[in-house]
Amino acid sequence: MAKATRSSERRGAPARDAPGVRGGSAVKKKKAANGGPSVKKQKTSSASQWHPLPVRLDHGSAFTRHLFLRQPSKNAAGASEGRALFVAAVPPDWSERHLIELMETFGEIEDGNLVVLDAAPDAAGGLVTFRDAKSAMKALQAAVRGGTPVDPPRTTGALAVGLEAWVSDFRHERAGPITVQTRIDKWFETFELEEQKKANDAAASASQDHGWTVVEAKRGRRKTTDGDTITVGGIRAATAEGRKKTTACPSTNENFYRFQAREKRRGELYELKAKFSVDKERVAKLKASRKFRPS
Repeated sequence: MAKATRSSERRGAPARDAPGVRGGSAVKKKKAANGGPSVKKQKTSSASQWHPLPVRLDHGSAFTRHLFLRQPSKNAAGASEGRALFVAAVPPDWSERHLIELMETFGEIEDGNLVVLDAAPDAAGGLVTFRDAKSAMKALQAAVRGGTPVDPPRTTGALAVGLEAWVSDFRHERAGPITVQTRIDKWFETFELEEQKKANDAAASASQDHGWTVVEAKRGRRKTTDGDTITVGGIRAATAEGRKKTTACPSTNENFYRFQAREKRRGELYELKAKFSVDKERVAKLKASRKFRPS
């Protein structure tokens, strides 16, 4: 019985070398190794993420734009010490001075470079190196979507947006009155020179013909002028009559619509009734005036 009790206790209590327990620990270790990211990977992924920094379009403006900050790789200057930051989505009208002036809000700047790609000239970026890592960390902490916006550099003017930007671009591309007048004067000068050249060529050719006049045949019908100095074409009377007949407006068909036919029939009935009444009175008068009355 004691052996049976020990065997039952052994069966009820899990053994150390039970396959289920050993397998569970192995699965947990495997998940921790493969599935869940390590602390080192989490730090690397957070460092490689872009952080949006809200910047006002103008001082006191309620509208903002976002510049994106990220820690560079270890190859960049000051990256190993945590003093360098990549800045993306820099406005195209900004210079390095504007970028440095903006980032000086978070600390003293050691160096700042602006990079513009030929493939995307509208999208500029830059690399900013701070004096200490605390300033870079302060800039990353301020780069939060929906956070407190940062004032733009003082050297930048007010940026036109919306309809104001469209009107500004249109006025900038439109030529002024002085430019238009210059173009018109230049065109007239060129036209007058060409006309003068044609006249000189005609006079030179006439002098070379030794008094002979060259007659050139002109195609097309003969032109005549009436008393009012209006140029008209000379054509035959028969041709004019034929064109008049072909181009005359077609006659209107009186019975084209149904209501016209109905009204026409109704008018004919009224006329017949009137004639019938007149004939009836006439017959009655003839009968009354008849002298022969048979018995």
